[in-house]
Amino acid sequence: MGERREPKAGDTAEQTTGLDPITGLGRGVAALVIGKSAGERESVARALHRAHHGADGAFLRIQGAQEEQLFRQAIESWLAPPTGGSPRLLDRLQQGSLFLDQVEALGSDSQKLLLVFLDRNEDGSEAWKGQLITGSERSLHGAVKEGRFDENLALRLERVRIVLDPEQAGPDR
Repeated sequence: MGERREPKAGDTAEQTTGLDPITGLGRGVAALVIGKSAGERESVARALHRAHHGADGAFLRIQGAQEEQLFRQAIESWLAPPTGGSPRLLDRLQQGSLFLDQVEALGSDSQKLLLVFLDRNEDGSEAWKGQLITGSERSLHGAVKEGRFDENLALRLERVRIVLDPEQAGPDR
C-alpha cells in the first residue's frame, strides 16, 4: 500500500489524496457530524450529500443504536464476493450517501467491520463510490477513553469533523 499523507493546516482538499474540494470527502474518508440534535446532524449530512451528489444519489440514514444489524448486513454483504443476486444495499448507494448516525453506539464487531470497509475503499480494493457520513452527540474521544470505541476508527472518522454544538465537541486530539 502506498504511503498516505495526512492533511496539514493550509492544505486544500485537492492537495490531500483526491478529496472533494467542497466536502473534503473522498474514497475511504468519512465525515463526523457532532451535535446534540439528531435532526440537525441529519440536516448537515443531507447538505453534504447534496454538495457531493446533487439530487441524483440516494440518501440512507441508519441509526447505530437501533439499526446496528441493518448496518452490519449492509457492510458484510459489500465485503463478501458478489453473488449476482439482488443488488446489495450499498450498490443502491453507489452515487449516494450513507449517514450512520449514533456511530458511538456501534459494538466492537461493527466497529471492526467499518474499519475494514474504510480500509478497502481507501486502498482501492473495493470500489464503493458512495459517501459515508457519520453522526454523534459528542466527540468520539470520550468513548475511546472509556474503552467503548476503537481509537483508530475514531481517528479515521474525525478526519473531517463538523461540530454543531462547540460544547459537545470535547477536547481536540
